[in-house]
Amino acid sequence: MTAEPGQREHVEKKRSLGRVFGLVAILTVLSKFAGLARDMVVASSFGLSRALDAYNLAYQLTGNVLILFGGLGGPFHSSTVAVLTPRKDTPDAGKLMAQIAALTVVILSVIMAAVYFLAPYLVSLIFPSTNLDPQLRAQLFADAVGQLHVMAPLIAIAGIVGLSYGVLNVYDKVFWPSLSPAIASIAIIVAVIFFRDDAGLCLAVGTLAGAIGQALVQIPGMLRSPIKWSFNFEPHPGLKEYASMLWPATISTSVGQLNTFIDSIFISQIPSVTGGHLSAIVNTNRLVQLPLGVLLTAMLVPILPRFTEQVAANKVEDLKKELARALRFLWFLGLPITALLLTIPRPIVELLFQRGRFTAEDTTMMVQALLFMAPSIIFYLARDLITRVFYAHQDSKTPYYVALVAIGVHLFLDWALVGPMGISGIALALTLVTVFNLTCLAFLLKRKIGNLGLTQVIVPLIVMIAASAACGASAMFIQSWLETTMHSTITIARALELGLSIFVASGVGLLLYAGLCLSFRLDEPMMVFNRLTRRKA
Repeated sequence: MTAEPGQREHVEKKRSLGRVFGLVAILTVLSKFAGLARDMVVASSFGLSRALDAYNLAYQLTGNVLILFGGLGGPFHSSTVAVLTPRKDTPDAGKLMAQIAALTVVILSVIMAAVYFLAPYLVSLIFPSTNLDPQLRAQLFADAVGQLHVMAPLIAIAGIVGLSYGVLNVYDKVFWPSLSPAIASIAIIVAVIFFRDDAGLCLAVGTLAGAIGQALVQIPGMLRSPIKWSFNFEPHPGLKEYASMLWPATISTSVGQLNTFIDSIFISQIPSVTGGHLSAIVNTNRLVQLPLGVLLTAMLVPILPRFTEQVAANKVEDLKKELARALRFLWFLGLPITALLLTIPRPIVELLFQRGRFTAEDTTMMVQALLFMAPSIIFYLARDLITRVFYAHQDSKTPYYVALVAIGVHLFLDWALVGPMGISGIALALTLVTVFNLTCLAFLLKRKIGNLGLTQVIVPLIVMIAASAACGASAMFIQSWLETTMHSTITIARALELGLSIFVASGVGLLLYAGLCLSFRLDEPMMVFNRLTRRKA
């Protein structure tokens, strides 16, 4: 029997989505592991120290802008996709994008200049550090201001990177957008290895060089896109639509960044004579973001245009099915990773970071944070996926209002938890705020499009949680047993033994997880299994 044209088109779209997912996943994995290598080199060279705290302070005001605003799924990327997608074949698309690019560069350059000149006040505002040793505090501030001056151009670069991401995404060019973050990581690695200094200025220089490289590899692809670039001063009608989406999305993202500043203020109040608490939270968050970045980037790149098309065609039921399917798949991949981070956190942190100036005390600090931050993976995946449904409806205001309310929740949680729990309180507050965001967004999305159809996720989710628990328990037992049988004190041999114990324990745990899910015939493992065993025609 021959499939109908509509059925063939649907099957082809699913195959195309799978191919894009696979390509983006591979490229993103490479970029994320380059980022992990960067963090390992930086940790070995600086440990959880004053210099690294200073860099992370400056990065909050500059590098985070590049990641949050200019990254995939950021306001520039999402707004560009939403506005350009319905106009991608029109003759004036180039005019619209040229006007958007010019306006973006001008506005962000003004903000960049303000950050440069207000640097001392900004550092003092977000990291008062009244409980730090006075000499340490003075040196920390001086280092942070110097690094902030070097990295200020990242703010303007963020807009260029975000726009190019959006244009390339619309025209299904995913290679450089997925791989370019690796350039930024490689630049920092080179700077630290060859130009290391005690103040950490090499980190700032490497970060700026990497951001410039990230923009340079994407701009040629954007200029070679099918749109015909042109510019004039008569505003394009789509410019107002773009601004109406970008402004709330930017404010929403900025509100999210305020949560980081809130954390910094409370972290600075934790008593310390050496510093490092801020860097511990940053490193832990990056470790958690490693699986999150791979899963979300690989899924959101192909799924956002798909959501947008379904909303434009008023195919609400198809949208709900796509949402539920994507959520189940993300949770299927995210749950066992969460289980492993919760059950064998110390061996993982020790293997990745504990060398050079990164001490056993630093490992303990990161483990304390990781135990309370790892559960956020599951809620974070769902929150970001649901947020994209709002963006597909050209509604960036709802996530903004939710994020605005979350600021108060976050502030209260930090105030309540940091005193009795220290750095663990910061991590727990981050997880609880993510849960709050997800709950609010799901409730409001249900009011917008009706029942989300997520009841079909409940049974598979219960199976996945039970299988994840088995995965984590088996991995913890096996890793502990293997580690006790190996007693090498030589650094390299110890790292190899630790790596082997983690690899074997995780491998057995993941196989057990997959086997349990397959035994219940869940769609997600069956889909992965079929793709792995399917022979090419």
